[in-house]
Amino acid sequence: MKIAIYKDTFANNRGADIAVKNLAAGLGERGHVVTLFDKSEFEAKVRGGYDVIISTGTNEILDLAKVDGLPPIIQQFHTDPKYPFRHWIKRWRRNRAIKAALKKATVYQVLSPLHVNTLRKLLGGVPEEKIVMIGNWSSFEGHNAQETKSEKVIICPGAINKDKNQALLVDAFSEIADEFPDWQVHIYGKGKIKEESVLAKRIKSCKLEGRILLKGYADLTEAYSKCSFVAFPSKAEGIPLSVIDAAMFSKPSLMIRDWVGCGEVVPPKQYAAALRKLIEDEEYRRSLGERSLAFCKEHYSREVLLNKWEELL
Repeated sequence: MKIAIYKDTFANNRGADIAVKNLAAGLGERGHVVTLFDKSEFEAKVRGGYDVIISTGTNEILDLAKVDGLPPIIQQFHTDPKYPFRHWIKRWRRNRAIKAALKKATVYQVLSPLHVNTLRKLLGGVPEEKIVMIGNWSSFEGHNAQETKSEKVIICPGAINKDKNQALLVDAFSEIADEFPDWQVHIYGKGKIKEESVLAKRIKSCKLEGRILLKGYADLTEAYSKCSFVAFPSKAEGIPLSVIDAAMFSKPSLMIRDWVGCGEVVPPKQYAAALRKLIEDEEYRRSLGERSLAFCKEHYSREVLLNKWEELL
């Protein structure tokens, strides 16, 4: 099959960028002819005689909806479908345009059971058979997690912003930091200068400079392999690759919502207590990590998810 995958930009090479590249490579391995292009190549490549086009977000479907005579479009949601519609009053014209464009898609691919009803409500009763649930797979699939010894480090991967909710992690760690003087938190990701500054000030006000470090963008292979566990306090996500990546290293994740189906899930008010439990109990971390690994291999392996894509295509 001749497939095009359109993403407006690959500027950050994080999250959805990695997932889209993984999908393109995986479909290519299955014998499909895959063309991956961004906005700079849109005019040159959108009319390529494809059998199907995969739109990877709402910016993308807005572009595709302006072009007549295209083949069936699969609309992907790499996050909560309502995420682009957060500012109803200020952006009502754009919101209306997004809804109209989305209705031109043939089928919708969401990452989580949480998103099926959300999407149906947003678009006014999309038939269930037009919504397909397919997750993402980890870049670290097949990694031998037993090769390294864990250090007293908690990592938090993800762009720095209010939705990723790093402030909750900072506040929770500040409650227990004196009990565990050898432990650190490493936050991997970037955000707008103002958002990074606000988080840095929060760390300083908690007197945790040197204990909570903003590491920026980095190759997370070493971070996952050496950390004890992953803290992921995000409020708005799809299925976070960070959680699946951590599982592939047999590391558990601590979340406030059950995005994937594994790891430790607690309400925000219990986050500090959950951090304490994971720090104190090495055996619990080990068993939770092993269960996470088994779960993700069963449900989010490349083979399983590519089979679902083949069925959809």
